[in-house]
This record gives sequence, C-alpha cells and structure tokens, in this order.
Amino acid sequence: MSESELSRAVRELRAHLGESQQAFSNRLGLSMATIVKYEAGREPTGRALAQLAHAAAEAGRHDLAYLFGRALVRELRLERLQLGIFSAPASPREDSPGVMVITFRGREAQNYARAFFETFGRLLLGTHEEQKRARQLLARFHDAALKEWRGRK
Repeated sequence: MSESELSRAVRELRAHLGESQQAFSNRLGLSMATIVKYEAGREPTGRALAQLAHAAAEAGRHDLAYLFGRALVRELRLERLQLGIFSAPASPREDSPGVMVITFRGREAQNYARAFFETFGRLLLGTHEEQKRARQLLARFHDAALKEWRGRK
C-alpha cells in the first residue's frame, strides 16, 4: 500500500464525514497536527490505523476501513496468520472486552465472516428487535457448532 493511498484515504474519510481537521482529530483522539501530517503524506500507524478503520466502518466506508485495516495487519506482521486469535477473560464481566483477530481468504470465507460480523454487530448495537433476532440466530449457530465439534447436546 502506498503512502499516498493512505493519505488519500484519510482525506477521503474526513471529507465523507464533512468534518474539519480539528473535528476529525477530536473524533479520533489525535492532535490536529497529526491529521495534517497524515493528509500530507505521513503514514498513520498502530492505534491511529485502528481508529481510522473503526471510524470508516462506522461511517459506512468499508472500502476505507479495509485499507486502514490491511495497513494495520501489515504493520503488526499478521499477514501469515492462518486463522485467527481469540482471547477473552476466563470469567467475563459485562465490561471486560474480548479480542478477536481473524484472517480469511476466498469469497466463501469472506461471505461467512461478513454474515457473522453483521449479526454480531446487530447483537451489540442494533435496535431491540435486531438484538433479539441476532441472539436467536447466534444461539442456533452456537448450539449446532458445539454439537458438531465438541459432541455436546
């Protein structure tokens, strides 16, 4: 990914949101000087890439979220990750976050991942009815997967 491609993506996301550099920097928790540098050609890294990917996804700009996400994967050297990383507290509380990083290749895997994350997103952030429906779908999947892979009934 070229430096100019990431800079263009930062400018494009800010324009899509209709925000000034100051408002955009506030949204991301970065200084305005940092945003100016990113738009002028300096590549965002680490936390900033994750924040940009998140802001792009929230804004419905999944094309830009993908660019920022891919740059983050490259920076963290996760390109050769074969499946993913899942980590969650042994005794989770409501406020204890889990972490999942997955990689996939091919259209079929992409479609399944998209369907899962769409459903999971609606469970977390959807309307009351969407949360109810997502819970039902995920519960059926959960039960079937445990039965198939772990022999549980």
